[in-house]
Amino acid sequence: MHRLKTTSWLWLLLALALRPVPARGAEFAGQTLTKIRQVRVPGRIFVKDGKLRQEFSDNKGQTITILRLDKKVVWVLLPWERIYMEEPLNAQWPGQFIQIPPDAKGKRLLGSERVWGYDAQKYQVAVPAKTGVEYQTFWVAPNLGLPIKVAVPSRNFSMEYRNISERSLPNRLFEIPPGYKKVTKPALEP
Repeated sequence: MHRLKTTSWLWLLLALALRPVPARGAEFAGQTLTKIRQVRVPGRIFVKDGKLRQEFSDNKGQTITILRLDKKVVWVLLPWERIYMEEPLNAQWPGQFIQIPPDAKGKRLLGSERVWGYDAQKYQVAVPAKTGVEYQTFWVAPNLGLPIKVAVPSRNFSMEYRNISERSLPNRLFEIPPGYKKVTKPALEP
């Protein structure tokens, strides 16, 4: 069975739990910056017509997550092992998409801000949590059809898209590369 470091597995769960739902017709590439406490994880994002690809690297190597709304599936690729895992796209994942969560108990428009060159509507959202209610802030870029920034102060977490470049992207970015082997979830190293 393939091995995967615990930190890589945690980032995998985070990527799956916090994936955005790309708007149909939106097409762009950009950089991501995820912050959890003092840890900063840079990455890249690609969005095309309801498809999304996120890439990040850790001490083991690169991890790629491809979300396909049309196939209702999420693929997680581990290039250093040339393997991938497939999971159905559903609402059972922990956390939420980077969108206003559907189970939000309240949403309040705080105003508008310019974020990385995009006009964004800033919302505060109350989301059910184990300890009651958690407040999250989303910056939604209407012309892209999705949030480009989220902050969750109670978890000391934030994620944002930077250096967004609206351009045509090749379809191959949203497919499993030839030669990759499908596996089930890998065992965690102790």
